[in-house]
Amino acid sequence: MKKVLLFGAIGLATLSLAAAQTMMAKNGYVRVVHAISDAPAVDVFLSSMGKEIQTVDGAPYTGVTPYGDVPAGKYDVLVTVHNDKKAVLFDVKGFEVKEGSYTTVAAVNLAANRALEVFSDAGLNKNKDKAQITVYHLSYKSPNVDALAVDLKNAKVVSNLAYRKSGTINVSPMGVNLNVVPAGKMTPVVYNLKGISVAGGKTYSVFAFGLLNGKGKAAFKLTPNEDKVVMGSMGFK
Repeated sequence: MKKVLLFGAIGLATLSLAAAQTMMAKNGYVRVVHAISDAPAVDVFLSSMGKEIQTVDGAPYTGVTPYGDVPAGKYDVLVTVHNDKKAVLFDVKGFEVKEGSYTTVAAVNLAANRALEVFSDAGLNKNKDKAQITVYHLSYKSPNVDALAVDLKNAKVVSNLAYRKSGTINVSPMGVNLNVVPAGKMTPVVYNLKGISVAGGKTYSVFAFGLLNGKGKAAFKLTPNEDKVVMGSMGFK
């Protein structure tokens, strides 16, 4: 009798795991990036089939959410000023989330000519011997750039990256010391990013924010981020 109960429990656990995996497979994974230096913090709402869910609450400039699970399907997207739903910044119809996809939605340009850029991402790294790094060029009106690994004889991590584009590379675990330079040149160094390490089996993003000639809040900078999925963070339970 105990054996029957044990095997029955194992069977139920297996079925539950299979059901959970099936449910996860029907999701896409979405994150939001606020790259408009002169715009306030934002809220984001997704609507589908008459139901609305707030997925982001008060994301500030340079804010990057984790990837959140979103059921595959089409949504209407409303982006508003934080705590002021009547102050609409974006109203997008029919935004599609595909099953198993990883998507970065970035608010770009300046407030007067604001736009949304949608990146189809590579997803989370599965190579335990390498670190995956994606660089996103979100610095308004900045020229194409190269990212050079200073400690690897200035090897190009990303080459000729244009505004509103991204580039992904897998590298050996290392301490990051990157120089951002105009494409095809060694100087001037627009920005140097150092003092962080990347580990095998993990996924990272580096975002270029701000303006080359900007000051204070709008100054050019690189912001590193370790990419993760946080289930339920987009409001879907």
